Amino acid sequence: MDYISTGIRRFDEEIGGGIPRGSIIILSGTPGTYKSSMAFSILYEAARKKGNVGIYLLFEQSMKSLVFQQEEMGRVMDDGIKKQLIVSDVGRIRAAMDRLEKGNDWLEAVKSYVEYIVKERRADLLVIDSLPVLEILSAKRSRRDFLFQLFEWLRALGTTTILISEKRSLDFNYEEEDFLADGLIQMTLTPVGEVDLQRRIRCVKLRGMAHNTSMFALEHKEGAFRIAPAI
Repeated sequence: MDYISTGIRRFDEEIGGGIPRGSIIILSGTPGTYKSSMAFSILYEAARKKGNVGIYLLFEQSMKSLVFQQEEMGRVMDDGIKKQLIVSDVGRIRAAMDRLEKGNDWLEAVKSYVEYIVKERRADLLVIDSLPVLEILSAKRSRRDFLFQLFEWLRALGTTTILISEKRSLDFNYEEEDFLADGLIQMTLTPVGEVDLQRRIRCVKLRGMAHNTSMFALEHKEGAFRIAPAI
């Protein structure tokens, strides 16, 4: 089996070798838990080390803002990386909608835009940031219909896909997307003592893999993520 590295030191070993290529993964957590940075890091490292082409779709912030944040964290977007990592925000997708004559159907516009890049650039990695905002933009009346169409399309697309979702805590009811996805990775901010918060990560689900479900501390130092025992 072929794997995509999470880019987190020692975490791949805990989940059985990495993310199986072609999987659809839900990356969920509260704000400030490094969800976007981790997803970006996966595409960045795949582009830098393997030459993979990745697409990062932004629905919550601008491309300029995300790239600035990631460069501050040590992931420099040089010319080589820019050729392999395609970052698109709402403005760029809106322009694509006009070119593709998709009107205000965001879901169809996103599909056409991604399919074009997958075909022309042979992209095989995709991040959607975030799933709840795409759902709002799509204006589908039935959430179940929206998710069914989205997952059906992603399976046919064949990319390794990360869907970012906001969750308030670990104490939540699992939703339809969590069951439809091949994997579920949770990220949290956990109080430590009276004044500190520790970022933590765990893999709750990863189909076909003998993975560890334990919670680990998540650290970011010198441009890289790594795990350590949770305090």
